[in-house]
Amino acid sequence: MAVCPLRSLAKTVVGSSLLWAWGFLCYLSPVLFPSGGAVSASTGLEYGFFASQAAVVVFAVAVIAVSRRRALVLGRWAFFGAAALIALTTVALVAALRIGALGVVVCCGIVDGICVSLMGVAWGARYSLGSHTIRPLVVVSFLLAYLVYLVVAHMPQPWSAFIVLMLPIGSWALWANDAAARHELSSEVFPAGDDGASSMPGELTAGSWEAKVLPWRPIGVLVAAAFIGNLMASVIMGWAYDAVDSLFYGGVVVCACIATMSLVPLATDRNVLSVGSVYRITLTFTAVGLVAIMVFDGAGVPVGGALVQGSAFFLQVLVFLIITQSTQEQGLSPLLAFSVGQALISAVVVLGNVLGKQVYALFGSGGFVLDVVCGCGLLALFFMLVARASSTEGRPVGHDAAGRAFSVVAQGAKEQGAGSGDDAARAVGSVADASEALMQQRLDRFVETYGLTKREVEVLRYLVRGRSLPYIADVLFVTTGTVKTHTVHIYRKLEVNARQELLDLFEGKQ
Repeated sequence: MAVCPLRSLAKTVVGSSLLWAWGFLCYLSPVLFPSGGAVSASTGLEYGFFASQAAVVVFAVAVIAVSRRRALVLGRWAFFGAAALIALTTVALVAALRIGALGVVVCCGIVDGICVSLMGVAWGARYSLGSHTIRPLVVVSFLLAYLVYLVVAHMPQPWSAFIVLMLPIGSWALWANDAAARHELSSEVFPAGDDGASSMPGELTAGSWEAKVLPWRPIGVLVAAAFIGNLMASVIMGWAYDAVDSLFYGGVVVCACIATMSLVPLATDRNVLSVGSVYRITLTFTAVGLVAIMVFDGAGVPVGGALVQGSAFFLQVLVFLIITQSTQEQGLSPLLAFSVGQALISAVVVLGNVLGKQVYALFGSGGFVLDVVCGCGLLALFFMLVARASSTEGRPVGHDAAGRAFSVVAQGAKEQGAGSGDDAARAVGSVADASEALMQQRLDRFVETYGLTKREVEVLRYLVRGRSLPYIADVLFVTTGTVKTHTVHIYRKLEVNARQELLDLFEGKQ
């Protein structure tokens, strides 16, 4: 089945942007607020928002816990069910806000948190397929989501509410259509049928489940900065709660500006998207906002608050981008990687907002308190920018144990033959030949012992050398989903659950 790359990429950008836009419009805008009760509705919706973020964290913990016991399987209809539930809870949320049913709002938030996490993983898996050139499209999708927000937020009722209702359904439809077209066999995307393939995980669950290989250091920098941003934004909103809607709207405008600035270098000289550069731009916007509040007091809150709020939003985009990069390069399971990434984002959002409200409750809303908080936040961001900004670039793909051993042996041969260039070259060549011969012997024994197919052996050859799944797909001229399928079959036959276990088994097979 021929697939048009441009059409597939367009579906990816538009479909994922619809999901992001739904989150902004449903929980971070007045679109669903009943007329005449903006403040009370905002307060009720805030509880639902916090419940949804807590549900995201619980979902990630459940995924990790269940995956340790058995292989996870996500069926064809799981994602349609998630989209349908999001649409239904949107209707329930509107009704609950109108009658002031806080319990219903909280329940809707819990359901939304789980379902949006699942759909976020689905789109994350799509972005992790293919080469690194797809990564800038993550920013493009959020930019499009901001534009959708800005348009729909100013539409009259009931049209705006109807569009919000349809966004998750549209997102699912585009994902399902694109997923079916990406692979020649639908079983590589969806578990289907009554045979053994029905228990085969698709592209969301296949891959390595080693959470330790996630780039925790750069993620930690972004998470810490996002926490500070959300803390500052919460304090500012507590100081001017009657302007909360305008702060959210202004924050989305700021996000759109940052996204546009980050994409300008790509449009001019086709540079690779630099997470570190975007991180510095984002912190600069935050710093300008804090300074504006400190200098102009109350008059600076609308603009300064929007800058801080928007920067906090966009730091979450960068976390998603880092997770995408890591999933591509390390061949991680998208269900694991993106569940953890979304959980980290949600945790800092809840923690930052809750602590910000405590600061407001304990010390009051005086201008001096606001200046002190902004000053402390500015100082913290300054030290983070100076000391850790370079960490956001992400870690390069590390070498596997066999590769490191070969490097050490080759270096030793080079040193021993330093007096003769020809001798050194021959020594390195002989080491390479011996290493390849040993590799082939072990592969032959694995074929005999575990009954691996020819294609599985080809994939295994690259897996034990530390190659990522996208790299293997490029070499073998297949899709990343196909490589993930072979990887799952290899893990199952060898009875291992992670790449490190695979390496240990392979190196111990004498």
